[in-house]
Amino acid sequence: MTYYVMFFVTSICALFGNFKNRNLALVILIIILALFAGTRLDIDNDYHMYFKLFQYIDKNTKDFNNREVPLEWCVYVFPHFFKLLFTNKIEIARFTILLFAILGVSIKLIAIRKYSNFFFLSVILYVSNLFLMQEMTTIRAGVASAIFLWSIGDIEEKKNKEFFLKILVCFFFHSSSVVFIIAWLLLQAKINIKYLYSAIAFSFISAIFKINILTLLFLDKIFPRVEIYIKMMEWMKEDKTNIYNFRILFALGMVIVFGLFYKKLKEIKYFDILFRIHIISICIFLLLSTSAQVFSIRTFEVLAVVQILLYPMIIYIFKPNLRYIGWTVIIAFSFLQIIYLIDLVDIYKPYKSWFF
Repeated sequence: MTYYVMFFVTSICALFGNFKNRNLALVILIIILALFAGTRLDIDNDYHMYFKLFQYIDKNTKDFNNREVPLEWCVYVFPHFFKLLFTNKIEIARFTILLFAILGVSIKLIAIRKYSNFFFLSVILYVSNLFLMQEMTTIRAGVASAIFLWSIGDIEEKKNKEFFLKILVCFFFHSSSVVFIIAWLLLQAKINIKYLYSAIAFSFISAIFKINILTLLFLDKIFPRVEIYIKMMEWMKEDKTNIYNFRILFALGMVIVFGLFYKKLKEIKYFDILFRIHIISICIFLLLSTSAQVFSIRTFEVLAVVQILLYPMIIYIFKPNLRYIGWTVIIAFSFLQIIYLIDLVDIYKPYKSWFF
């Protein structure tokens, strides 16, 4: 119930900000969501791992750099910063998690404020899914994807220096940021949109016939961490990735809808870039689905952050007197997302916080 209360309160705040005092709504949303995610206790799958990691992180850079399983430098820097302020390991871990939440939430919401013409719809799309999956689970990837979302304007305006500076910061948080460079390279290639549609078809065929792209391209040998994850999956007997889950099916449906109206929509600022990244995210998900669930789903999620800005653009398809249809679609999908995560998938335990 607590999750639904949070969703309802933030939705009301976002609706208020959609029409007036958007900056005030932005600040209130950042405070509510950052505290909700950052002060949670052991309610998600990754919390215990991060809590122990931040409590007992290596004492010096040499030991950290020589870890058997390498980690991004944010994992070392943030806890050591809080060691300057606290002596209690529990407080150090808690405030490190809170800092990740503040960064992930604030950067994403600022990007929404900057780029979205539909503030309310973008916020509820975010809160109903990626807020839970990233700011309350994969916290490092959450910050990286937030910075990538912030960089959309740099891609649109061809500010390559600013873009790569942001992506460099992304690598400080998560090594999966390499997919942002892949997406950028594909955008620079200016591939005909028809070939991208064909890429989805090829990726889907690859998933159906269970072609392991990671091993086929020797990526497990080139990137040691990939091989570690694959071995972990074999040991844990991880479930196979469901390529027909409702988020992927909806994403494919949106490709069809936007594809039908592509000529009309491509002149709208940011649409073409967001749509192409959306297609790339689906292709990567399908291509990796047979090899590693952790790669396919989480790589999809870091790129799927663009959905927050893209999906509300469905409203532009309709005439002004029919735009309520687009609003209804996005609101209904947002409700489905949070119901799916909270009640159907059963990922999260009842909410607990050390602050509230």
